[in-house]
Amino acid sequence: MAIKNVATSAVLGLLFVSLVVIYLLIPTNNLVLFLSVLIMLVSLIVAQSRSWREIGVMAGFAALMSLVAATLLGRALFGTFGTVLGPVVWLLALLAMFSWTQRNMLTVPRERAILIANRYTGAVREADGPIAPPLAPGVEVKLAELPLYELNSDVQIDKINTRARHNVDMIKVHLEYRVRDKEGRKVLSGIPNRSQAEAKVADELKKPLGEARQEVVYWEKLIDRQMQAEAEDVVRAVIFNNVTAQNVIEIYNNREALADMVRERLSGAVRRWGIELLAVDFERIDFNPDIAKGINKANVREDETLLEKIKAEREATRIRLTGTAQAEAEAVRVAEMVKALRETGVELSPEALRDIVVDAIHAAADAYIDNGVLRS
Repeated sequence: MAIKNVATSAVLGLLFVSLVVIYLLIPTNNLVLFLSVLIMLVSLIVAQSRSWREIGVMAGFAALMSLVAATLLGRALFGTFGTVLGPVVWLLALLAMFSWTQRNMLTVPRERAILIANRYTGAVREADGPIAPPLAPGVEVKLAELPLYELNSDVQIDKINTRARHNVDMIKVHLEYRVRDKEGRKVLSGIPNRSQAEAKVADELKKPLGEARQEVVYWEKLIDRQMQAEAEDVVRAVIFNNVTAQNVIEIYNNREALADMVRERLSGAVRRWGIELLAVDFERIDFNPDIAKGINKANVREDETLLEKIKAEREATRIRLTGTAQAEAEAVRVAEMVKALRETGVELSPEALRDIVVDAIHAAADAYIDNGVLRS
């Protein structure tokens, strides 16, 4: 839409100037004044259609009127010779302006954002596509060409500390992201340590910074560099501070949950740059096998200790229940024996009764011990 606005304004301006020149150079004539006003009104109405076809017709008519004005101006300045010189010079000027416009017209690819800066005000605007008008000479400059398509980075992070006091040798993280549409300007101001990073990327491309900024590959490299640095900091912090995965085995088993945590924190950080994080994956986790074996041995010892404890508790319960049952059976046997003796008329002295009970207790204890030994 911007290019249509500029084209319409340029055509109307050329037509207006041409009509003013014609009106001034022709003797006072009400008909000429009426026609000039009518032509401008019709041109303004046609310009509202915003159609390239109507704009092209209007441009051709404006060019023709400008040649008439150039002929009148040339005759007024140089006489009969100016009648030829004026339109020829003006026609060459029109062709030169048309050629310059074509060469300097900005083509804005669909998945890129071209940022334009004003040299004097410092304001930054985004060029409207697919075709943008030429930059104002000496006033505007192309600042950057940013990628709006999906980007990705592979980050390798070495020697990551854990709370278990041994390192994860390496984690390879895959990132997918893109510059947020209509927020590309944030990339110019939000990236941390941008000046240092920009200088390094420009050196890698072996180009001056101003020239390098105008290439999309420069911004791909710059964003990739900063994403890797930010991702490494976030991954190290998440791995060390996580309380549910404190050793390499747990980290490996919980890699998907940890990747989600990294994505959440990293997404919040890069959003300030105008970057949208799409995905975070832990593609590979390497650690020392000896450390894993040591962790497994410790777990095995703990499991064995727990099993032995459970076994001992079960055996103690079994022996206790068996001993209780035998004691109760022996008590019943003694009671029946005493009852039978009394029924037969045998009188038992306290000493005899005591001896019978003591013998029963000893018998129950021996059976309890024998049962425990045999069971073990």
